[in-house]
Amino acid sequence: QLVRSLQAGLLEDLEFFDRAQVFTAEGSRNLSEWAAQKLDVGVDTARGLVRTMRRTADKPWLREALAAGVISFDRAEALSRIPENVGTMAHLDVAGVRRAAADLVEITGEDEVRSAETMFLIMQPSLDESWWKLRGALDGVTGAAVDRALTGKADALPDLPDGETGSAAWRRAIALGELATGGQSPHANITVFVNADQAVETNGTTGIRLEAGPRVGPQALSAIFCDSVTEITVTTGDGVPMRYGRRSRGIPPQLRRAILARNHGFCWADGCNSRYRVEVHHKTPWSEGGTTDAGNLVGLCWFHHQIVVHQRGFQLYDDPKTGRLRFGKPKHHEHDPEPERQTTG
Repeated sequence: QLVRSLQAGLLEDLEFFDRAQVFTAEGSRNLSEWAAQKLDVGVDTARGLVRTMRRTADKPWLREALAAGVISFDRAEALSRIPENVGTMAHLDVAGVRRAAADLVEITGEDEVRSAETMFLIMQPSLDESWWKLRGALDGVTGAAVDRALTGKADALPDLPDGETGSAAWRRAIALGELATGGQSPHANITVFVNADQAVETNGTTGIRLEAGPRVGPQALSAIFCDSVTEITVTTGDGVPMRYGRRSRGIPPQLRRAILARNHGFCWADGCNSRYRVEVHHKTPWSEGGTTDAGNLVGLCWFHHQIVVHQRGFQLYDDPKTGRLRFGKPKHHEHDPEPERQTTG
């Protein structure tokens, strides 16, 4: 009850500071930004406090119930969305109160047209096109459809070999990429341009670009070499070609079928029984001298091949007891803080 009383008092204080426009005197752009600084909370938390303060400004019964400990702050926030006094709605949980509030929101034909006309999706690449940011807005029907598709794919992803599941946001990003590929694993002809001077000095972390434009690093390059017919153009710093030719190193169809048949079409990662998008992987990477023969090839499902091995960098080794593949810690297990990537535009 003490906590709820303090929360009610905080709403009163925020209302006072809002009327006095205190935030303008201290250089903040708005009350939410000012509250986040003063209360040492995240901006989203501060925005929620400010919204609830303004919604309850003309609903004194809600603040009184909160101060008396009759309702929680979350229930007060949910009830503040309903225009009239409907009591505490104690027969519903907080989620139920929010659904009831949503049912009372008016959606006019004009609202629907406006939502449809103002949908947008912006994809903003970094300068080297190795990283993309997405932002946008969708109407309710489209948004719900996209949410269901991403959630379904994300929930179906297995855990990583170290037992981690990855954040919900990361899993949804992986799900988006999987949906974009249409469930296929194309064995494409890919052209790689290598600036020899840059690549040698940095061990392949610079100087490598695909024909389509984006820069790639060692992990992506390893995935390309793993199972693609690759054309490589190597140039010196002044752009003069040193070597130009087709490196037709793709796995022959007969060998691919034999590898998959050897595992009865299953992923060969220990504990995985997936037959979904099973791909052939070089246990010793081709770029490190690994050969394209049956002894060095194994079938892995899309998740264990592309995400676990090539994106997350887990190391493969054979389990002597089962003969299946297991995963050790990635080469780059310790990650530096996320760098700020400069985007175009």
